[in-house]
Amino acid sequence: MKGNVSKKKGGLSSVNISDVNGLQEALDSKMDVPPAVFGVSIDLTNSNPETAVTYTDDAVGMTAGSADWYTKPIFKKIKPCLFKDGAVVGYLNPDNFAQFEDGSPADITSGDAGDVMIEIPKTGYKISKVDNTLTVQITDAANKDGFSYMAHTRENEGDRDKLYIGAFLGSVASGKLRSLSGKQPTNNTTIGDFRTSAQANGDGYDQFAFYPMTLLQCLYLIKYKNLNSQAALGMGYVGDMDWEFMQKNTGATLDKGMDFGDPNDSMLQMKFLGIEDFWGNLYQWIDGLVSSGDGNALVATTDFNDTGAGYTDKGFVSSGDGGYMKIPQGTNDLGFMWHTGGGSTTTFFSDYAAFGAGCVPYFGGCFDVDASAGAFLLSVYFVASDAHGSIGARLMFL
Repeated sequence: MKGNVSKKKGGLSSVNISDVNGLQEALDSKMDVPPAVFGVSIDLTNSNPETAVTYTDDAVGMTAGSADWYTKPIFKKIKPCLFKDGAVVGYLNPDNFAQFEDGSPADITSGDAGDVMIEIPKTGYKISKVDNTLTVQITDAANKDGFSYMAHTRENEGDRDKLYIGAFLGSVASGKLRSLSGKQPTNNTTIGDFRTSAQANGDGYDQFAFYPMTLLQCLYLIKYKNLNSQAALGMGYVGDMDWEFMQKNTGATLDKGMDFGDPNDSMLQMKFLGIEDFWGNLYQWIDGLVSSGDGNALVATTDFNDTGAGYTDKGFVSSGDGGYMKIPQGTNDLGFMWHTGGGSTTTFFSDYAAFGAGCVPYFGGCFDVDASAGAFLLSVYFVASDAHGSIGARLMFL
């Protein structure tokens, strides 16, 4: 799964957005703003990860990676917050998570004040593939035909208005999975033990799950218009080939805005939508997806478990294939799971992926996987009893 670190064009990127959201929200509140649809069209025959992607719908005219995205529907409502006992304690300064919005200090390290989470408003996504064209769209419409709202679902589709994702890789303390700054992320733990630690926080808490991950992948594509996420945003911490440092502590990107990374530095942690180490540092177990013994995808939005008991069967994916992905499954149900290989670290989706029978998934990339990491690295490869030094977890509330 390892590849060589490839030098890519681009430099250090950091987005400052603290001055734009308030004005735009005030303007929107005074007018009837229609629902937005942002989209991309991907030519699956074009191996260039950047030129293969074209903006569609309300994304036309936007600049990939621009801070202007944080003035637009959906993105402007994605906010960092302190979160405790299933409720927001206060919203944080998006340019410095150690502060509340008013500049007063926020306790993001002790755990007494709560966890640092990223609030994501209800968002529909649509993923469809026709011939050699993959279309990805997102909308803030509440119930739009053809769109999936599974990322905001527990019992009935779209029954949750807000999704909360841990801003930091999870650390387990007193039996609970936390999202705090200045902590060494916990690793070498099974997916089931992490699940127990996440749920120990109370009702609604779990570890990062498949459909929320799929929504974040869609948000990445809309914002950055590039299948090679490491080239577009940053390598992430993936270059520790000697395991000298292994997992780094959380909080390195506190004052780096909502998005941060360097496409030329494989020892630097990255950040996407306020989520530090979205790829790199440690892989993250993904709940709500299990592969059956015959290679089918079993999915769920609640009652997560190791075997897929009670999950919904979404059909055959693979009998054990893997490699650098050229073509994903490309549906609302299966998202960007592995379909066809033939890519590389610099072509097509530019990330390693796999789907083995009877396995559970992990996502993103760890400290030593180099250019195989990124927004589309999803490997359904290990059995539920496995625990590895390269795999951690991330807290979620829904």
